[in-house]
Amino acid sequence: MILRRLRSSEDDRGAALVIVVGSMLVLAMLAFAALSFTVSSQRFSRLTQDYTGAMAAAQSGVDDFISRLNRDSSYGRTVDCGNAAWRGPVTTTNSCGWSSTTPVGWQPVVSGATGPKDPVFHYLVGAYNGSTGTYLLTVTGRVGDSYRTIETAVGRGASTDYVYYTDFESADPANIQAYNKTDYPSGVPSDVCGRSGNTLAKYWYNGRSAYNAANNPDCMEITFIGGDRLDGEVFTNDTILGTARGGLKPVFLEQVYTADTRCKNAGTTNSSWESYCLRSGSVADFSGKKPKYDDPLYLPDNSGEFATHPGCHYFGSTRIIFEKGATATSPGKMRVWNKTSVNNNRAPVAIRLPGTASDPNCGSTSDLNSTAGALVDVPNEMVVYVAASGGASRQCYAGEIGGTSGKTLPLGDFSAAKTNPTSSITSYKADTNMLESTKYCGEGNLYVEGVLQGRVTVAAAQSVVVTGDLVLAGGLSNNDRDMLGLVATNAVEVFHPRVGDIKSVTRCVAYRPNGTCQTNGLVWNTDAPENVGEVSGWPNRYVDPGTGVKTPADGVQIAGSIQTLLHSFLVQKYDVGGDAGTLLVNGSIAQRWRGIVGKGNEGYTKLYQYDTRLQYSRPPFFPEWANAEWTMRYSGEIPTPQNLRQ
Repeated sequence: MILRRLRSSEDDRGAALVIVVGSMLVLAMLAFAALSFTVSSQRFSRLTQDYTGAMAAAQSGVDDFISRLNRDSSYGRTVDCGNAAWRGPVTTTNSCGWSSTTPVGWQPVVSGATGPKDPVFHYLVGAYNGSTGTYLLTVTGRVGDSYRTIETAVGRGASTDYVYYTDFESADPANIQAYNKTDYPSGVPSDVCGRSGNTLAKYWYNGRSAYNAANNPDCMEITFIGGDRLDGEVFTNDTILGTARGGLKPVFLEQVYTADTRCKNAGTTNSSWESYCLRSGSVADFSGKKPKYDDPLYLPDNSGEFATHPGCHYFGSTRIIFEKGATATSPGKMRVWNKTSVNNNRAPVAIRLPGTASDPNCGSTSDLNSTAGALVDVPNEMVVYVAASGGASRQCYAGEIGGTSGKTLPLGDFSAAKTNPTSSITSYKADTNMLESTKYCGEGNLYVEGVLQGRVTVAAAQSVVVTGDLVLAGGLSNNDRDMLGLVATNAVEVFHPRVGDIKSVTRCVAYRPNGTCQTNGLVWNTDAPENVGEVSGWPNRYVDPGTGVKTPADGVQIAGSIQTLLHSFLVQKYDVGGDAGTLLVNGSIAQRWRGIVGKGNEGYTKLYQYDTRLQYSRPPFFPEWANAEWTMRYSGEIPTPQNLRQ
């Protein structure tokens, strides 16, 4: 009985068979699902790999173009018919015979790897932009059926990469205030200090420190002081000197680079950074960012190139006041004075920007010579350049440089009638800055101020003198329309007039062959002005459109990139006149030698702020480093053009 209950019936066996078959079907379905998922995942993984690989292939194309430029800086100016990556449909005439039906060319990332799944790239090279020194390069990478395209600007580095750059941290040997006759009766004491130029001068770490320790007088050294703030990356080929003032250290808010190899050994604390990256006994607040060693960077001496750059070219002392345009989208204006008495009757020269249909309007000779000056459009994406006129090799007469009513330059009362002293003409008044021979009226000096609307670089064969605020009509934020460069062969100077009495003295004016005096006569004693004093109202101040007020409240603002090719950025008569406030530079500064903007409680406190727009742009025709290499300046991904998809 019990055994019969345990034994299966025929019906039970049939049910078991159904269960087994059903289970097998379920397991088969699960297996097929798993297999389908695996195949799908592999396909998705392959697509992801191809997608990522296509971007890597595009980057390889950028690297390929840059490597060709670094071998030959003229590469890219004309089509390279032998470069498969460049080949493609074109509608313009070219030496390769390519036409609108030419197939797209692809260059393999790995030489010889031309299989259907191998990574390749193709690029489109835009015309070289001489004003910014860049190529616009569009590169497409392909792996299998995946395409990725990036658009990038390729250019070479310039001093605009840093808020502050200096080749030598000692005073400019041409600065007669630094190397004055009282402290330096024989002038600049040694070639170590730059007496014969920068080629024989020494950096602090390779000879100048030892020279200064052994000699008196020594080289004039310039320091950052407490209260100075530099908001942007700093680069020096030399060794920085930092001094506390009022319990404060000079502050560097971003990365500092030096070519002093001792900095390689710096530790992890600010005190260690001061010991290894500054001079002995120097102090600075590095804002928690360890200073770094880097190879030197060198300024080019290419000032002569500005004589051929597109824009407006004037001769002899020239004054410009920038003015806003009528609307935000209309051209900015500039009012220009360039008198016939200083330009040797030479009319301005207008050089057309390549690819445009007309010359810039630089003003007529009569308007430039008038009391009101010539009101013309800012030569957008071009330069304003001032060269020597070949005439007027003399001190400028009062008001001869021009300007608005009550603000004409130069100051004083010197005139043609006072060229030589007489018994009745025994003195005249003059700005003592204008007594220097480099400020003679026929020299290539530019005096500039105002509100700039547009993109322009102002340059001078001698000096650029900033007579007032230089601010941007659109401010600094979200403003790609306005950008200013200031480039001088000699110096960029902040105007600080000091007017005094120039008196006549009796001196020998003719000598016998044996060296004794033959004739005495009256001459102007320009070496020793008397009753020298401040002149109120300078520099001229302008409301900063970006802030709605004059910024800084006390001082002067320069919203631009400054570069002096042979000398420095300085303040005229920096060591007298009391506290002048804040010297605010919104942009970048590069100089061969350290300029001086204050001494003790005299002159300006520095506030140098980097214009972050300079990371991807720079003023028109702004000079590049002498030893610069081509790099990718900025890039971004864009949709792949349909004609490249196969």
